[in-house]
Order: sequence, then C-alpha cells, then structure tokens
Amino acid sequence: MKRLLLPLITFGLLCTAQPLHAGSWTDGLFDWLSSWFSSEPAPTEPPPVALTPAQLDSLQSSPLGRMLSLVPQSDTLAVGATWPFESLTPAIDLERHNRLLRETVVLTRPAGRLPYLQIPALRVIYRQDQRPEHFLAIARRFTSVQELPYEESLPQLLPTASPLPTVVLADDPVGSSPFNADWYQQLFGLPIGAVTFLHFGDPALLGDFPQDWTLLNTPMRCKETEVILAQAIFGAELIDGRLARSTAHFSAGTGYRLGAVRGGFRLPELLGIDRERFADIDYHINRGIRYRAMPGAQLVVLKDGHVVYEKAYGNHVYRQQAVDPGDLYDLASVTKAAATSLAVMKLYDKGAIDLNARVRDYLPEFKKKAIGGYRVEQLLAHHTGLQSDIPLNGLLSKKIVADLEDAAFSLPIAQNRWMATEVPGLVAANVLGRIDYTSRPVYRYSDLNFYLLQLIVEAAAGEPMEELLQREFYLPLQLGKLGFRPTEKFPLERLVPTVVDPWMRGGLVRGYVHDEGAALLGGVAGHAGLFGNAHDLARLFQMLLDGGTYAGRELLSPETVALFTDRNRYNYRALGFDRLAGGWRGVINEGAAETTFGHTGFSGTSVWADPENDLVYVLLTNRIHPDPKNERFQTMDIRGKVHRAIYRALNTWEVVM
Repeated sequence: MKRLLLPLITFGLLCTAQPLHAGSWTDGLFDWLSSWFSSEPAPTEPPPVALTPAQLDSLQSSPLGRMLSLVPQSDTLAVGATWPFESLTPAIDLERHNRLLRETVVLTRPAGRLPYLQIPALRVIYRQDQRPEHFLAIARRFTSVQELPYEESLPQLLPTASPLPTVVLADDPVGSSPFNADWYQQLFGLPIGAVTFLHFGDPALLGDFPQDWTLLNTPMRCKETEVILAQAIFGAELIDGRLARSTAHFSAGTGYRLGAVRGGFRLPELLGIDRERFADIDYHINRGIRYRAMPGAQLVVLKDGHVVYEKAYGNHVYRQQAVDPGDLYDLASVTKAAATSLAVMKLYDKGAIDLNARVRDYLPEFKKKAIGGYRVEQLLAHHTGLQSDIPLNGLLSKKIVADLEDAAFSLPIAQNRWMATEVPGLVAANVLGRIDYTSRPVYRYSDLNFYLLQLIVEAAAGEPMEELLQREFYLPLQLGKLGFRPTEKFPLERLVPTVVDPWMRGGLVRGYVHDEGAALLGGVAGHAGLFGNAHDLARLFQMLLDGGTYAGRELLSPETVALFTDRNRYNYRALGFDRLAGGWRGVINEGAAETTFGHTGFSGTSVWADPENDLVYVLLTNRIHPDPKNERFQTMDIRGKVHRAIYRALNTWEVVM
C-alpha cells in the first residue's frame, strides 16, 4: 500500500489545478488526501451565470452601464486642475516626492504595454471609497478618461463595453472599510485586454496576477504618488526603482525601467524655480482683471519641456463663470504661427513648397497681378508692403447675415446667426481686384500675407489647411483643444467669449472667430480663426524647441525648424514667427534670449519659445471683451510684466541631486 500511495500522491499533485492565491503545497496535499477519505464530493467552481437579455439590458441601462457606454468630451475638457498643487511647505513636498519616486517600482515587464502614447481614452477603475482625485486630474491632461467606481455588476458589464486601455488602482482597506482587499480579483480573466494595475502600499500583499497585467507598486497613496503614476503610464515620468526586499512573488532587486519619452509636470523646485517667485505673475494678472484690462486669463510656463506653472484666472466675462485651464480662447493672430506657418513648414519639408517660388507659381489667378510676383519667403516675413487688412469693401453689412439658416445663408457666423453662402467668394474677388501695395517690397505687418499663404498651402497640398494640420500636427501631438470652428466639437460653455457685436453678430460672440476677415471666410483663415487653450499651445511650441520631434516621432526636420525660427534675410522677424529682438528689450534684459520666437494676438494672446533657456510661455486673455477698443491691457503692459517675472523666477532654488 505504501508503494502505491506515493505515486498516487505525486500524480494527484500534478493533475490538480491550483487557484489564484493558493496556499502552500502542503495545504493542497492535505485537501487532496482528505477528499479521498471523505464521503462528500470535492467542491467545484460554480459555472458562470449567463445573463438573460432582459438582465443584460437592465445592467446596461443602470448608471454604471451608462458610464461604460461613453467617454463624455465635456467632462474631460474641463480639467479643473492647476499646477503645482498648493503646498505650505514646498521643501518637504519636494523631499517626499523624490523619496517616493525612488521607491516606486515596475514589477512586471512593461515593454509593448506602456507607456500609453496614442490612445483615444483611458478607462480607470478604482474602489468606490478611494477615488484617485490627483491621478485623474493629471491623466486628463494626456487623454480623455472614463472613470468607474467598482461595483459588483462591473465584471458582468465590462466584456460588453467598448475596448479601452484600462488602469486599475487599489490599496489596502483601512479602518472599517466594507471592501475586501482583493475586490479587483473579480476582474481576473475577463476579456478586456491588457490591464495596468497600480498598487499603493506593501508589495508583499500582491499575489498572483494574470500574465497580461502590468504591475506597478508605490509605498503609499498621496498626491505625490498619484501624480507620479499618472505621468509614468503616459511616458512623462521615469520609473526605475527596485524592490528593497523579497516577497512571496517578487525577489529583492526586482524592477523594470519605464522611460520618460515626453514632457509632463514637474515641481518648479526640481528645475531650479522657487514657486513663491511666481506670486509676481499672479499679482500682475489679477491686477489686470481688477482694473478691467481683461475678464480672465490662462497661463502656462514650460521649463525643459515640463509644465512648472499652470493657472487659470478670473472669469469668461466679468463676474460670470470662472476660467478653467481646459477652456478655449480665440487665439487671433497666433493662428499665423500655430497653424499657417506650421503647414508651410511641413510642405517645405516634403518639397511641395519652395520658399523662393512666387505666388503665381501656386495661384495662377494672380499671374497678371503685381501680387503674383512676391516670393513665399517674403509673405512669411511680412516683407511685401501689402496693406495690413484683408479688403472687405462693401461686405460688412447686415445684408449678408440672417437669423435663419437656409441654402442662401448657410455659414454660421455667430450663435443663431448665418452668413450668405457667397461671401467667401466675394472676399476672394476683393483680394484679386482691390489690393494696395507699394512700388517695392518693404516690411509691413499684414494679414493679407497669410491669407495668400493659406491659399498656397491648400494648392500645394491638394486639401484644406485645417485637415493637413490635424493629421500632421494636432493629432500626433494629442492637442485635442487646438483647432478651427470649435462650436462643432465643444459645448459653448467651454468657449471663452470675445466681443459684444449686436450689429452683425447679434450679441455676444462666443466660439466664433472675432476677426471680421476670418469670419467672412467661414471661420478658417491663414491669419486668424484658431482656438485653443494655453496648455496645448505650449506643447505645440515645445515641439519646435525640441527640433520638430515629439515622443520620439519627427514631425518636422530640425533643419526646417531652425530655418523658420531664425531671423529672416529681410527684417528682424523669423519666417512666420515674431522674435523678441523686435522690441521686447525689457524681457531680454531679464535673461530672455534674443533668439526667442513666438507670436501675439489682437484678442490678448501670446506665446513665446526661448531655445537657449528651453522655456515656453503662454498667456491667453480675452482683453477685447466686451469692446475691442479696450486699451488697458496694452497700457498696463501685462504681457511684458508677466514675461519678465518668469525670468526673474529662474535659478532661484538650489537643485540638490
């Protein structure tokens, strides 16, 4: 009998399937032997309960089911978070951040799974009583987020939902929590694709996990670790920690490197900036709001590719609706740099546009016109001598607008106000026949130059300029809040108003371009029409500082970026960009490089990129509300004062490595 028993035991152990989180092999052996001598059959796992169509319909119509069915854009647009988070003791927060970053460990190989670079949305699952507020706030800066507090019905609903990259956050129950420590095990084995599991606490509490799950562990849950992990999964924070001691499932020294491939959010002190020095920025902007230079503002400062300061101030209109960092502003002439110039750069890279070619080479209708002799390079440099504005003779009239949409009035120009369908063609006819120009090319800032550049871009590309920009820049950079005609994508409450125009527009202009020329062209023009928020605009210019590269992908060649952002051969400007060297001596005296390039806009917007200091500064306002004749913004020099305050804050904190 003894000779027979040993082979039986060995055979039984080999054949017995062990469940997740199984006990020791001796426990398994004891249970298996007991089953031989017990009169009761061995327990088996109950088969999964199949839902009837009625039960499934009921679950899908529940609040959780409705949450699973969509990722509402309006929720992700309002990010509601500024940076850095408020702190009473930055030095202590900095020390804790550095320590927790060192102790954060990637426990399983992330290759092929992380980081998330090009995803439409992220699904985040967490325990109901542990909403990761700071994690969600930062994650929403990279993509749209669908957040799901865990409920018992979730495992049944998840397989029926649209597939999305999924993150599960968990830590140990505290106090009298009704939740079990292993609630997330109910998600094991579900056909929901690869999952990233973020654990806060002791790694010894982690057991067996599905092989397609990626595990990260950090010692505790706090704002620092939530921010670290949120950035890490999107490739904006380097994780390279190692386990200090062995656990039942991981040996000491375990840890995989998860690299940083794009900019994220950094505590100012990590980059040599004492955040208290930013108080001067707040003072100047808030003073401008108080003196009605503008109702509100957005500000972003990037240093070394990372956001070190981001804030929203004031309201959309005076005393109504606070500005959110995700709201969109009318960028006005910043369009020239953030849209048209980029399109020309891309086509120049591809050999589709020659800077020495003339207007008539792309636009045959100008062949017999003096304007046809200007070079593309001259248009970019504003060195043509053309009149400043697009000729709108005879078009600014109530006759071209109507309160009802029909075939004759089909172009929206304001809320509940439509423009005659023929108007853009009439604008083009005016340009052909009513242009003032000088006898020889001279420097004169002109919207006409960029109207012509848009036509050249579209002729050379064979497609609308906005489609080229979306495909080649805004989508690869994940700039979801940068584009033309924003009312087609976003709710009005997220669009910051500009002027009040009761004559042609019927009242408050919100979500429709203020510039009359761009408006009469249908909202998309080479000189104006772009809308965006400060964050997306800053990221776009950081790509230029990085030589045309983003997250390892080359969007423009470094040679093209250098050519277009350097001084042109005609005047002080760059090709398509303004330069600080043209009149911002006060900012240069504070440390800004003369090679700094960017652009400003009539609505009170500005963006500047400094290659030598690797710094990007964006300030967006709607100073033209309610009246574009408001000059307080310029007379108070708010843009210049804020810009100078940023440079005074640099190198004010000793970085300890």
